[in-house]
Amino acid sequence: MTTIDQLKSAVSFRLGVAKPNQFMVELPTDFKSNDGGFLSAIRDLMSGNDLNLLCQSVGVPPKTVLTLDQKMGVQARKVAYGYSGAGSVNMTFLLLNDYSVRKYFDSWYASTVSQNTGKAIYHNNYARQIKIHQLRKPITNKKFGAGPISLNVSIGQGTVYSALLEEAYPTNITQTEFTNDADGVMQLTVEMTYTKWSPVEDNQGFFGLSGSLGGLSGLLG
Repeated sequence: MTTIDQLKSAVSFRLGVAKPNQFMVELPTDFKSNDGGFLSAIRDLMSGNDLNLLCQSVGVPPKTVLTLDQKMGVQARKVAYGYSGAGSVNMTFLLLNDYSVRKYFDSWYASTVSQNTGKAIYHNNYARQIKIHQLRKPITNKKFGAGPISLNVSIGQGTVYSALLEEAYPTNITQTEFTNDADGVMQLTVEMTYTKWSPVEDNQGFFGLSGSLGGLSGLLG
């Protein structure tokens, strides 16, 4: 019979329990709003990190083995004959007052089929790679300081699992809801279709180093 101490030991040995709010997404940044003006130029500076920060929820897609029923005498069983590669995943984002996220996905969506002629565009022109990472919080943080210099060393952080979605693009941008709730926030959910996905290795480090000098902070390594 498993004891509490054994469970605690197993959790500690495996660097803790995975947390659903520890994730990161990597999206392409070559789709822009192109609506002109100064604000458009600022929006075009949106980085993959901006999109990641605004992502509220996402998931790693399932894996499905396709099977056939096989019967030999009185014994029946299921045997594999392939797998289901293509699928879709939903991503939900916070909307800001410049609607940059909405316009980003509008631009990507418009690159799939011409909005003027209705003609389909070549698949290679809009299909992109997307990465989804399960992250691990640092086991411990150590702070060091000397005068105006402050260093923070994180140990045990990094990527637990990474999924690479290949030939992905948006196939459904959900309705944007308006309500009379003064304290509510606007969100946008996008369905991303992909051809196949696979787990990949990622180089998110086990150690992290950040610091500040006289009130100016940044990532040092």
